[in-house]
Amino acid sequence: MRTISEMEVRSIKSATEGSYVLGGGVSDFPEFTRVGISTLSKYASFNDEFKDTVIPCDVAIEADRRAKSPRIVSAMARVLGYRLVADDGGAVRGPVTEMDAHKVLSESMDLTKAILDALLDNRIDALERKRIVAEGREALRAIEQVLAKIEEGDGE
Repeated sequence: MRTISEMEVRSIKSATEGSYVLGGGVSDFPEFTRVGISTLSKYASFNDEFKDTVIPCDVAIEADRRAKSPRIVSAMARVLGYRLVADDGGAVRGPVTEMDAHKVLSESMDLTKAILDALLDNRIDALERKRIVAEGREALRAIEQVLAKIEEGDGE
């Protein structure tokens, strides 16, 4: 009997979609993974037909590498009650800089602009929703990089 809940599967599927967005869209992923666009789409789909179709770990790693953020693997760790910690800190190591502040501001402004543009006609359509999600994920990544520097103790 499976122990993974529907809610846990949904969180992994949401993280999968987030990874695709950060990596430039699902159509950019087939060359980096062993599966095609239609299969990749099923891994992020909430349709009943694909509700139990979850991304395999090797494809998740490739997707997260493409996204430059461990979205899927982090979601998997949370399902098990764990939190990922960067092994070497990579690009987020070092002190917080003015450039970090500018990056957070820039990405946040992109998100704000996407929201305001979408609301011009008082309704948010599917394309606008997709743009807002993409900009939101970029803003989150910029904020997470600053937080990683602070939490490492290098943020002074």
